Parts: sequence; structure tokens; C-alpha cells
Amino acid sequence: MARRRFPIVIATALLGCALLPGRADARQLAVEDYYRIVSVQSPAMSPDGKWVAFIRTTIVEAENRRQGELWIAPSDGSAPPRRLSDPALNASAPRWSADGQLLAFSGRRRGAPADDEGGSIWFLRAARLDEPAVHIKGVDGTPIFSPDNKWIAFTKRIARPKAPTYATEAERTINERFKGKAYEWIQYRFDQRGYLPDPRDPAATPPDELFIVARDGGDAKQLTRGGINVSGVAWRPDGGALAYVANEFQRDEYTYPRADLWTVTIDGTTTRLTNDGYDHNSPAWSPDGRTIAVRREQGLSAVMASKQMHGAPTDIFTIAASGGALTNITPDWDLLPGPPAWGPDGRSVYFNGGIGGSDHLFRAAVSSRSVEQITSGERHLAGFSPSARWDAMAYVGGDSAHPEEVFVSAIDGRGEKRISSFNDAFVKDVEAATADRILFKSKDGTPVEGWVLKPRGYDPSRAWPLILAMHGGPHSGYGNDFSFEHQLFAANGYLVVYTNPRGSTGYGEKFLWATWGGWGNLDFEDVMAGVDYAKTKYNVDEKRMGVTGYSYGGFLTNWVIGHTTRFAAAISGAGIANWISDYATSDIPRTKESEFLGSPWDPKAHEVLRKQSPIEYAANFKTPTLFVDGESDARVPIEEAEQMYMALRKQHVPARMVRYPDTYHGGWTPWNAVHRYYEELKWWTRYLEPAKTTTSAAQR
Repeated sequence: MARRRFPIVIATALLGCALLPGRADARQLAVEDYYRIVSVQSPAMSPDGKWVAFIRTTIVEAENRRQGELWIAPSDGSAPPRRLSDPALNASAPRWSADGQLLAFSGRRRGAPADDEGGSIWFLRAARLDEPAVHIKGVDGTPIFSPDNKWIAFTKRIARPKAPTYATEAERTINERFKGKAYEWIQYRFDQRGYLPDPRDPAATPPDELFIVARDGGDAKQLTRGGINVSGVAWRPDGGALAYVANEFQRDEYTYPRADLWTVTIDGTTTRLTNDGYDHNSPAWSPDGRTIAVRREQGLSAVMASKQMHGAPTDIFTIAASGGALTNITPDWDLLPGPPAWGPDGRSVYFNGGIGGSDHLFRAAVSSRSVEQITSGERHLAGFSPSARWDAMAYVGGDSAHPEEVFVSAIDGRGEKRISSFNDAFVKDVEAATADRILFKSKDGTPVEGWVLKPRGYDPSRAWPLILAMHGGPHSGYGNDFSFEHQLFAANGYLVVYTNPRGSTGYGEKFLWATWGGWGNLDFEDVMAGVDYAKTKYNVDEKRMGVTGYSYGGFLTNWVIGHTTRFAAAISGAGIANWISDYATSDIPRTKESEFLGSPWDPKAHEVLRKQSPIEYAANFKTPTLFVDGESDARVPIEEAEQMYMALRKQHVPARMVRYPDTYHGGWTPWNAVHRYYEELKWWTRYLEPAKTTTSAAQR
């Protein structure tokens, strides 16, 4: 049966107030426009710099799913992009061979087994891109091409989990009739993955080991036999060895991740380069093969053992390929670097990073250890992919009014050209709003950055309802990128304020760890200061203000309604109510142990967890609140929202709960996402619409 679409007029009808028109030929954004957004990811520039392959993802509304397809475009923009992959495949992860003759991608057919890695790896001949994609014998995982064009490396689970065995037929019958779960280990479930087998048992959770196979295919050769997962694989430039990271404590439930750096030659000789308690990832070889760059941060176990009141910095380090001391090449750069990549002269290491509300490409000079920003502008850039000569690169980019598209430029960012335009018609049709950047001071004088989306038809002579939106994390951030939810609120007549309070990324270590041991304290002051600042710059109706957030933003929403009555309505998504109850029901108890100084049975930590739990302040709840939660959420189990809901209802405060079955913390299906936005608009309309006015007969 066809699924009924929401009528195009629902957003306007729900608002209940007349809006001033925007551009004459543009219409108001509506909830069902969510299905129109096209996203682009994973750009891969061909070695000669002439082509850019990428993944184009659309929503198949009738089937309630997202479809990823492999597309390609000439880097000079001389022709429009075109699709390469079979529509029956859900494509991802494109990559070129070093000589540019092969283009590989992952493409799983709908309904195929999740562990069918070999069947989901496809190859196209660059000279014959219109021919069907094929498999290469022996390649059973995402291909990593050797620079000398002789080998393909990949990681592969070495065995399937063993089926249980039973001593007697009666025992088999008893167990086959049991439909529940039984476990005796800590990590028994994880969000979007469900219930997990025993991570301590190699038979139950076989490791991903490293293999290589000849470029033309054949029998694969296993290089590693460590019994733990291998990841971050990178070839040495001469094709004679590979670097990777692996955590020898993977099967120890009481040690948090601290992967070390290793190398292995193609004949299987393994060398361990680090064993220092730090967590390493994303190794990259220098062009001469003598040095490896790697992201490195202090392991969480070490952070907690030191009892320091903050997390540890992440930096780019270099180490001789033969081993030895590590050298920090970003010691004075107070932000979070992405995976490193060496420039062709071996003098610089490139990486992406967030700075304020933007994301850009940076370069660290190995000798001087100074960092230079390469790209610029108030926008979000990601997925940087250089040509073999490093004279050009591809990436995706967007800003507050434009969903991401594919771009190319010189390696220094000059001569930028946009080569895709999938969302142009959407942006033109609905006139997406451009955010105003604001910079204000919090209660204690700390500078905080934020943004404001003005409502459609904004007129400063009249007062407008305001919505304060708060991001997840807390160690993440809002910025110069497109948010359908924020645009929807603005299109329906709301002034949307969103900020990066303390705890957010992009502002340095001190700012990042300022909420350690005190979620809800300084961050609450910061977001409220943003509201106060917005009132000085925009005409705000203080009686019609709402507050909302999801995940950490949901926690902060729950906190806000227990500490102020300034908001007429709230919407909380997947928000913590009680840190003590959440500790043992969430799939990541470590967050409480690190961010709140320990486990609930530790007296000091228990007091912190109690004091920072929104449910402790339930007697103050006066704000009508909507809760939107997934029933399969393992990160913030739905019982957290149930506690908040009951506390409100018992005190005769309006509360509504909308539950989404088979929905996790992340990975919402399109239908559920659209329904959530629909419910949110109804809630705002119910509590934030303007007061009804009477008119005289003459006026009528």
C-alpha cells in the first residue's frame, strides 16, 4: 500500500500565523522536503586529477531507506556528473588504484548477508567505465591498493562465529526453544548493532586480520595473526610493507582502547613500534618510507588513572619507520586534527580540522612544527582527496544555506570550482536561510560563538518566537553547515538560536574540557547567554521561547527546564534524566566514569552524578515538554525519557511522549525523521503560536 505523504501545506497550516513572503518565486519549506535532500560523501580524485568519483545518497521515500550510488564527474566541470554503479547496489567507499586504471567501491545488494564482504567489493576499469563492475578473485574486504600496483590489501574476519554445540538432543531442544538473551560480559550490546557476542572469546568474535592478494586476483595471503582487529592499514611507498594499528587489550573488558602502531612486511614479518599506553590511529608513510605520521592521544584508561579533571589532547606525531621516539608536530595547535597525509616533498603533513564553526584543511611543517590553514571561509569542508602529484584536490563543502556538494581546487585552495549541483533546485525552490554568526560573552566573560537563523519574512518591527537549539556530544559542535531541522523551524516563523557552549570542539583544549565533571553548569550559562544576546539584536517575544536538543542536547534540555521557567515549551530527544540509572543501562558506561570522575559506587563520583542529573530538579519542572525517543536506543535508553515524562505528568505539567520502535540513538529512518519533525512543529505551534487577537467589524 502506498504511504500517504504529508500535505505540502502542513507547515503553514500548523503555524497559525501569517508569514511575510520571502523571495517572490520561493515557497515555504515543508516537512516532506526532507526527502528531497541529496547528500554527497567520500570524494576520490583520480591519480591524474582528471576525475572525481564520489557517493551520491538519496532517500527512496516509498521504501523508507537511503540509497548510495557511485557517481563520477570530470574535475574541470566540462560535463555533468553521471552514475556508475548498479542501482540495485547500495554503494560506498570509492577508491582508485595508484595507476588510475581501477576504480573500486563497496556495493551491497539489498538483502545480502552482512558478513558477505567479498560479494560486496566491486571494480570498474577506468578505460571502460560503462561496462558492468566485476569482482577480483581473493579480494574479500575493502581494497587498499599498493603504490607499486602489484598488490591489493584488505582486512577480513578470519572465521565465522562458531555455532553452539550441545551434549544431548534434549539440551539442544531446550536451548532452541529459548528466545531470550543470555550473557556474562560487559559489552553485551551497542547502539545500531544490537546484542553482541562475547568480545573476550575469539571463537565468538573472530578478529579482522590483514591479507594481501595479487592485483589481478588469486589466493589471498594472511599477513597478521595477532588475534585482534587490524585497522588503519597504509602501504609503504615502495609496496614492501604496511603500517596498521591494533589494540592488544581488545579482549580485556576493563581496559579502554589504546591501539598501538605496527608494521608488517609482505612476507609477514611484524614489528611493533609503540607500547606507551596511548591510543594511535590513521598512520601515514612519508614519501621516502622512512617516517610514519600518526594521530595519537592519551588512552582513556591513563586519563582516568591520573584522575585529571580533563581529557587528553590529540596531536599528530611522527616516528621513524624502524621505531624510536615520537615527535609531536602539532604541539602548539590547540585543536583536534583529522587523519594525516604527507605532502609530496615530505616536509609537510596535511589534515582536516574544525576551527570554530567551520571545518578546513590544514598543513603542519614537520621541521618547524607550525600549522597553516589552507582552505578558508565560513563553511564546512570535508573528505579532502588529492591527486597523485598533489597539484589538485577534491572535497565536499556546504554552509548554513546550502547542503554539501562536490568541489575541486588547487592543493592550496585556489581556483575552487563546484562540480555538482544536486541541491540547486531545492535551495532555489524553498529559499533556504543564511545564518547570522554571533559572538557573545557568557556569564563569566568567556567568549562563545553561535548562529541565528532569522524566520522567513523576518520583520524587526514585530516580535518573533525564539527556539534555542542545542547540539549533541557535548564534544562536537554546530557550525557553518546545513541543518534541515533548523531551516524548517525558521521557515515556520521561528528565530532559531544555536550555539557552541563550553564542551564544544573547535575552540581549544581548555574550552573543550570545561564541562568535565559538571555537565549542565557552565554550558547552561553559555546557552542562556546566547538567548540573552539574541534578544539584544533581534526582536524576540520572550513569552514565546522554546528549547530543544537531542542526545547531549536532550540532556541539556532536561537540565534547562529544571533550572529556569523562561521557556514556554521544550522538546527533548534521547536525553539523560538520571546519570546513575543510565550508567548501567547505556552501552557506554565509560562516559560516566571519565566525564563524571568515576562509577556510581564511588562516593565522590556518586555525588557528582546525582547533582548533575536533571531528575534531581524535577520539583522545578513547569515547562510543557515533548519527548521523542527510539525504543531501541542503547546509548540513551528510553527509560531516561520515561523518568522525565512521569515526573512532569505527576506534577500536572503537560508532557507528550512519541516513541519510535526499532529506532536507535543514531540512524533514524526517513519516515521516522519526517514524523519527528512533524511532531516538533505541532508542539511549537501548540505552545508558541501568537495570542489570538480580535478585530472590529470594520477591520474584518
